[in-house]
Amino acid sequence: MAYLQIHREPPALRDPVLIVAFAGWNDASEVATWSARYLVQQWAATQFAEIDGEEFYVFSELRPHVRLDSAGQRFITWPANEFYYHRSTRAGRDFLVLLGIEPQLKWKTFITTVLDVVRRFDVRIVFTLGGLLAAVPHSVPARLTASSTDASFAERLADLRTRGPGYQGPTGIVGVLNSRCQQEGFATASMWGNVPHYLQATPNFKVAAAMLRRLDHVLDLKLNLASADALAARFEAQVAEAVERSPEIASYVRQLEEQAQEEAQEEATAPPPPDLPSGDVLVQELEEFLRERREQDEENPSQG
Repeated sequence: MAYLQIHREPPALRDPVLIVAFAGWNDASEVATWSARYLVQQWAATQFAEIDGEEFYVFSELRPHVRLDSAGQRFITWPANEFYYHRSTRAGRDFLVLLGIEPQLKWKTFITTVLDVVRRFDVRIVFTLGGLLAAVPHSVPARLTASSTDASFAERLADLRTRGPGYQGPTGIVGVLNSRCQQEGFATASMWGNVPHYLQATPNFKVAAAMLRRLDHVLDLKLNLASADALAARFEAQVAEAVERSPEIASYVRQLEEQAQEEAQEEATAPPPPDLPSGDVLVQELEEFLRERREQDEENPSQG
């Protein structure tokens, strides 16, 4: 475990599930990492280990940050891959969370380090979260896709459309981790939030809240999702207002809605319909509108 730093040994864990989310290519609109961070914060989960990033990142590209503490002293925060544990009194099992950043180097070594934790703590199943850009409208219920190599988890996820097995092309660290787990006999489950490709600038609270709700159901977490639901409702209202202000965007969304109705079984990662406005133009308009709203909220917090 050369790259794994264990700061404190967790107490004996009961049939633990490892929930994994990585910032980067597999995290469209931050739906995976935001969901994992929500779990850590609500549980007040304890950080017990981390993966040393020295061998896995190019720091001139993914730079550390300088921070000031309450006394005004400067300190450095490095790109982190942190493990947390939560002893659940409700679910009948315990949980580990890996909240990290997709590495830039030595993926095989990185995955080996993650699997060291899986072995050391007898993890029952590795449950990865991800976000992907898809040709889905924001105005319909958030679409999730899922799959599992474990029969009981597969049954609980059966109503979620699985990703097409015929995909070939680039993959991210989540795909590599799942593949390696299967090769070495570890059970896996994977859940993906489908994010409207024209709306990717800010955390998509609507999709993240849907992901958390489904995790709550599948893992019997008994979460308090009030704050996630409130953020999702506010986000959805802001996006709806932005769409109403742009006939071009509204027309595009209507076409996506029609496509969703007519092709409900179509692969979630299919490209957008042809002859539609440029995605870059739509993204820019929505980003500008949402940025203006955030600035207004900061200036008038009582109206939030």
